[in-house]
Amino acid sequence: MRIKLIIVGILAVFFSSCIDQILGKRYVKMIKQSQRNFEDCYQVNGLYNHFPKSFSNQSVLYSKFSYPTKNFDPDIHYFIDGVLLLNMGEDFKNFYPDTFIYKTNYSDSNFIVDGSFSYYQYYDTLKILNISKPKMYPIPFFENYDFGLDSVRFDLRDAGVLMVIDNYNVPEDLEVFVLKAGNGNYWNIEIDQDRPETLGNWKNGYSSGIAISRQQNIAVYWMMAW
Repeated sequence: MRIKLIIVGILAVFFSSCIDQILGKRYVKMIKQSQRNFEDCYQVNGLYNHFPKSFSNQSVLYSKFSYPTKNFDPDIHYFIDGVLLLNMGEDFKNFYPDTFIYKTNYSDSNFIVDGSFSYYQYYDTLKILNISKPKMYPIPFFENYDFGLDSVRFDLRDAGVLMVIDNYNVPEDLEVFVLKAGNGNYWNIEIDQDRPETLGNWKNGYSSGIAISRQQNIAVYWMMAW
């Protein structure tokens, strides 16, 4: 009887591991599909190249991949992003990039670009960042991603903005590595949308990279284009 229980336990672990790997491959396929759709509409390739080619389903903490359209629609906001949060496990050294063009410790003094460009519409103190610090590269608004550290609500209605924002808490030690970035309009279709003037040369552009928190054992892969 004891031997049977041991065999059942081994089989359960084996099948659980197989299912975990199969579900992990589902995420990999989703990333590849997002890449194909994006590169059909954009002139810069390689923004997904740093995403991992294999990982387990259990290591995924959060993911989001938006898809562009080949035809211009003025009602669609043209900001495409892909994000994958992974638990690094014990192999955290393997997640650090060998090369990068920019490194920073994440804070509100970074050159931050989010999908609604709210930093350049509602936060006056950040409107001149890319002018006063031209060597900075755009990075995501990481407060949009759930690190499992709770969130903070900002009610902007008292300031005249009809908006309530829930920002997720970001690890204090988050290191950000930009691997690729450039300004310019690289869409294959003509996009005529208002963007905040304070973005300057970065009214259109792209950025991709990885951010790492050793304290939380989390790696964040991202790409974005606008």
